[in-house]
Amino acid sequence: MDELDLLVIGGGITGAGVARLAARNGFRVALLDRGDLMSGTSSVSSHMLHGGLRYLEHLRLGLVGESLGERAAVSRMAPALVQPRRFLVPLYRGGRLAPWKLRLGLQLYDWLAGRRGLAPHAMLRPREALALEPDLAPEGLLGAGLYSDVVMDDGRIGIAVARDAADHGAAIHTYTEVTGARPGGATLEVLARDRLGGGERSFHTRTLVVAAGPWADAVRAMLTRSLTPGAPEPPALLRPSRGVHLVYPALTRSHALLLTARADGRVFFVVPFSDRALVGTTEVEVSSPPPADAWRASPEEVRYLRAELRRALPGVAGTAPLAVFAGVRPLVASQAEVGRASREHHVLEQHPIYTVIGGKYTTFRVMARDALAPIARRLRRGDDRLADPEAPLPMPLGAGRAPDAIAEHAVAREFARRLEDVLRRRSALWLAPDRGRVAATVVARVMGEKLGWSDERRREEIQAYESALFEEDALLDRAREDA
Repeated sequence: MDELDLLVIGGGITGAGVARLAARNGFRVALLDRGDLMSGTSSVSSHMLHGGLRYLEHLRLGLVGESLGERAAVSRMAPALVQPRRFLVPLYRGGRLAPWKLRLGLQLYDWLAGRRGLAPHAMLRPREALALEPDLAPEGLLGAGLYSDVVMDDGRIGIAVARDAADHGAAIHTYTEVTGARPGGATLEVLARDRLGGGERSFHTRTLVVAAGPWADAVRAMLTRSLTPGAPEPPALLRPSRGVHLVYPALTRSHALLLTARADGRVFFVVPFSDRALVGTTEVEVSSPPPADAWRASPEEVRYLRAELRRALPGVAGTAPLAVFAGVRPLVASQAEVGRASREHHVLEQHPIYTVIGGKYTTFRVMARDALAPIARRLRRGDDRLADPEAPLPMPLGAGRAPDAIAEHAVAREFARRLEDVLRRRSALWLAPDRGRVAATVVARVMGEKLGWSDERRREEIQAYESALFEEDALLDRAREDA
């Protein structure tokens, strides 16, 4: 392969954002991920493109203002994958949030959004709040705040960002695991293997960006061992935490809810998404690098969310969750409690390696600019004024398309290489009443034809998907039995 200006390790939203910005500014760039695009943290968020109203409580005004600006920009870039929503914030007697404090916070949120804002906030009386959402717990209800934010399809926006990078010259390599690196004069030689097709590859690059999310410490340690044998392991940069979400049938009359857990005072959300409701999230610290089971929800976390939902919406207490998913946040290491850890990002410069840590999905364009600016200066491509237009991202397939059309498009245009890639991250088929089991057969057949799968490989893909669903169902059953 020709010499690259930049190699990006990590195909989540941060890595895809860096690759997109680099390609749009004329860099020769490739992106590698050991799994599918968006298969880590970037497709298991709360599905909100938001400023972070709760960060105002910790006076992170800069982060909130920046995020609100990016909320508007990304909404313009991917209009088919976002939806403005009104969020209801119930207020209860004896609650941790006083009405005056919420009013002030909502006023500040609108002010920070400025002309980029959505519908302005309002304060509601109890009967007005119950008229909007009758299933709210009425006892002790003092009223509610009402404000606007954006619900998004996180995985599919990330895929669109990667497509934009590829359309401008970036090479995208999924299921390609970096195994080592060695110096080569003015470049690094990065070694990798194809985890699906087999075979080894090497990439020669002038600079390297580690955008591996919760795996950033592991990737840095591997590169250190390869490039400087015998050197001490680099210190951990991250203090990750797991967040769990439950998927329910629709729970509200179109509103999202921002709620306070009675058990521990944590904020959690009910977010309408694709005719379903996402309820979350939890905050459980995990080690860095995270072990394999860090992405598995525990029965305790499921019971916690179910109990808090019953308190907040007693009218839907008998409704059972349909699915559960968990993600690991790549939080920057700090002395603060994990629930109060900063969502700001940092770029660690150790030329020719640049590591991006922390951050939030909404500000992926800001993270990309901050990562690429010093590289542009070092490669003598000018200063850090990078062109970052708010041009529309490549459009996804329209809603209601048949599974075979979805599969064809996913393979041809969206880098899909496994059945799960299509069902979970390039469509909403996993949210169907049967969780995509029927569609899986059709999708596997089409992918097999396009990718040259054997009959055995097709069966293995279907079995792997069904096994993952069985594990989810077993966890939900266990949490219900243990309650």
